[in-house]
Amino acid sequence: MQVVEKSVKLRVIFILLFSVIVLLLLGNQNMEAAGAKIGLVNLTKVLLSHPYTEKISQISLNLREEAQKRQEDLNKQGKGLDEVELKKLEDKFNKDWTPIKEKIIAELKSYQATRDFDAILAIKTIGDKEKYDLIINAEIKIPVASDVLSYPVALYGEDITQDVIAEINRRFAEESKSKEAAAE
Repeated sequence: MQVVEKSVKLRVIFILLFSVIVLLLLGNQNMEAAGAKIGLVNLTKVLLSHPYTEKISQISLNLREEAQKRQEDLNKQGKGLDEVELKKLEDKFNKDWTPIKEKIIAELKSYQATRDFDAILAIKTIGDKEKYDLIINAEIKIPVASDVLSYPVALYGEDITQDVIAEINRRFAEESKSKEAAAE
């Protein structure tokens, strides 16, 4: 029964997605006919190419490794303890781990917020400089069974992904130079 419900849900999602794509294409043709300049940006590529993405991945990995290490330590120390003693030990571990975890998560969120802000600012800069009337994400990710597939949102328009990446890199290089100059 659940398989049938899941299949029906996936079909409904696919039909809705297909309808949205068709509507966007029809709307896109009307905008093209009106002489609108449309930019397409692959936001996934932009975010993956940002200089902070590697730091974000490393911080996430460190968080997972630290949590796993602490869980293994808890399991070792908790062997042979009764339920009450195990609960006390777990509470002690959580009390010690919570501030560390919150600090790591705050650092992670800070890098993510900066990366997202940089991407939006670069898209806006390119849009203003090149006088685009509309900039949209070039594709969306759709979960299908156990995969996540990328579907194009629009087929017509100018791909500005590389311009946005170049703008982010230019801004990051300028920031690095100004930080180095301030440090000297």
